[in-house]
Formats: sequence, structure tokens, C-alpha cells
Amino acid sequence: MGWLSSLFSFLTNPIADLTGGYRERKKVAAEMAADIARAKGNLKIAQFNAKADRARRSENNDADYDQTVLNNRRDTYIDEFIIIVFVGLFLAHFVPELQPYMANGWLAMGYDGAPWYFEFVIVGICVSTLGLMRLFRAFWQVKQGSKPRGNNETQ
Repeated sequence: MGWLSSLFSFLTNPIADLTGGYRERKKVAAEMAADIARAKGNLKIAQFNAKADRARRSENNDADYDQTVLNNRRDTYIDEFIIIVFVGLFLAHFVPELQPYMANGWLAMGYDGAPWYFEFVIVGICVSTLGLMRLFRAFWQVKQGSKPRGNNETQ
């Protein structure tokens, strides 16, 4: 009977090795697939956390900027002078007697109407005078035609 068991083992051991190796390869492949899925999930979480951190830092930076501007305005009068000049130029566009002079002035500088940076300066005055950095960001995003930061979908 010993020779029968040796013969049986001789015939079945290669098949057992093949099926065992196949099962082991399947197990390793499944573990790798799980590791890859876990890594992709961790990457998504890290991307969302980074986006939230950027938005939080931006909000804090805007608030800090607004406070710094308001604090610095206490120490100087040059800000008031610049504001008066540009607000005066802005208001001159609405005085009928001054409108031809304003239009001719812009034409003399090569612009067909007030240039883009004039609007930028007026918005900047509002930002610096009233501490409205968030308003400025919203204005600039609308002007650029872009989506507000933080609402973009991650691919």
C-alpha cells in the first residue's frame, strides 16, 4: 500500500502546487488592489483637506490684511490724499460740465473711456478704506469670469 500512496502523491502534488500557487497569486492581487484603493481614498481625503486649509488660510489672510490696512491708516495722511484725488476723478465723470474734459483726457492717454486700472484703483480704495478684502476677491472673480475658490470639483 506504500507504493500506492507514493504513486498517488506523485500524481497529485504537482496539481496541488499549481492550485496553491494560483490561490496565493489571487490573494496577493486582491491585497494589492485593496492597497491601491485605500491609497486612492487617502489621496482624495488629503486633497480635500489641503483645499480646506487653503480656503481657511485665505480667509485669515484677508482678515489680517484688512486689519493691517485699517491700523496703518491711523498713522499717515497720504492715504487720504490719494483717496481724495481718485474719488474726485471718479465723481468728475458724473458732472455734466466736466464729462467732456474727462473723456478727452482719457482719449489723450490712448483710452476709449476710463482704463481698467482706474476701476481697479476705485475698488482698491473701497477695500483699503472699508477693509473689504473679501468683497474685492468676489469682485475680481466675477470680473475674471472664474468660479469662486473652493467650489471647484477635484478630478
